[in-house]
Amino acid sequence: MKHYLRNGASAYQYWNMALLDGGVSRWGWAQNSLVTIDKRTGAHRYNHEYWLMKHLSHFVPPGARRLEAVSWTGYEDVLAFRNPDGATILIAHNPLGEAMPIKIAVGQRQLQAVLPPDSFSTLRVAT
Repeated sequence: MKHYLRNGASAYQYWNMALLDGGVSRWGWAQNSLVTIDKRTGAHRYNHEYWLMKHLSHFVPPGARRLEAVSWTGYEDVLAFRNPDGATILIAHNPLGEAMPIKIAVGQRQLQAVLPPDSFSTLRVAT
């Protein structure tokens, strides 16, 4: 998603809402999905893509503009937006099994946070 937004896309659609374990679409291609279903038990699991879309759809309204976010530590798993109300939104992913400190610059603002293990986190900075 980050690649497409950085290169001019103004919208992003996710193709698969839910797939069975193994992630194979109905046409036989390996795919990601927001939710994975265990065919045997019917249980479901929310995947990382689900949590990303949940954060984006809750905190980034139509009309928001993507901002460039720069890390002092080489961390790049972050998206930043300026909402129509002027708030800056930073959505960050920590794929590690341990807490991860980050330092990010968005425009003139410098933000620091500690991301919980295996998480998506959203920081909202008011105007």
